[in-house]
Order: sequence, then structure tokens, then C-alpha cells
Amino acid sequence: MKPESHIVIENLSKSFAASGEILHDININITKGDFVVLLGPSGSGKSTLLRLIAGLEAASSGTIKVSQKNNFDKGFVFQEAHLMPWRTLRENVELPLKLMKVASSECKKKSLNALTQVALEAAEALFPEELSGGMKMRASLARALVTEPGLLLLDNLLQP
Repeated sequence: MKPESHIVIENLSKSFAASGEILHDININITKGDFVVLLGPSGSGKSTLLRLIAGLEAASSGTIKVSQKNNFDKGFVFQEAHLMPWRTLRENVELPLKLMKVASSECKKKSLNALTQVALEAAEALFPEELSGGMKMRASLARALVTEPGLLLLDNLLQP
């Protein structure tokens, strides 16, 4: 039995006005359950490809098909944590659930579970300014995990 395709990228290209073509004729078939790592030098298009897969950018040409249950079935961890400074750590992690209109009691339960997964449950009431850089990135990871996505995209999570 052939494995189910989860992401299919065909003839994908992406250009920017200022820098020209970043990605050219990319073809990838990723099956469900695969763990894929993109390696390359700075500026080679790794982040651009992730943003295209996440639907945050539009391709110049080609197609990307991602099987997903709903619009919240993709988790994305950006290179920067992008936490809202006026929200506590738990409130930042709850944000995708609030956007999904999940009940408050369920939001709290799921966000605390996600914080526990990244060993930040004791910091739930802290604000981003009170967190170290590593804690902020783990909070961003918890926010991506809280919806239990079928696809998790990590952009430069492990920096040298």
C-alpha cells in the first residue's frame, strides 16, 4: 500500500522584486508521518518555502497541496518568538484556541498541557519581558503545539 501524501509541491517557484528568484521549479512529495529537514545557507529560500507551505506567502508559479483537517491544522514556529507583550505566557499560548472559538476552560487546559510539553508550566503567569530568549522560543513552540496540528513547521528553531 502506497503511503498517503501529506504535502505535494509541484513546479514551485518564488520570486521577489528586490532579490529575484529565490526558489525555482521545486518538486517534493512528503508523506504523512515524515520528518523533513531543510538545510542550506542563509538566503537559500528555506524560510520562504516554509512560509509558502504554511500559506503565509503566495507562489510565483507552481502548486502546493497540503492535506489538513482545517485552517488550524498547521503549526508554525517563526525564527522570532513573536509573543504579544501585553499577554501572559499562557494567554499567548491560548491565542490560536481563542481564534478557533474554543471554550475558555478547554483553552486553559490545553494551553497548560502545551506549556508542560515545553517545560514552561511554572512560568504561565509571566509576561514575555520576564522570559529568557530560550523560554520565548519554547513558548512559541507551545503556541504551535496547542492546536495539536497535523503539520508542524519549525523555522530555524535550533540556531547555531
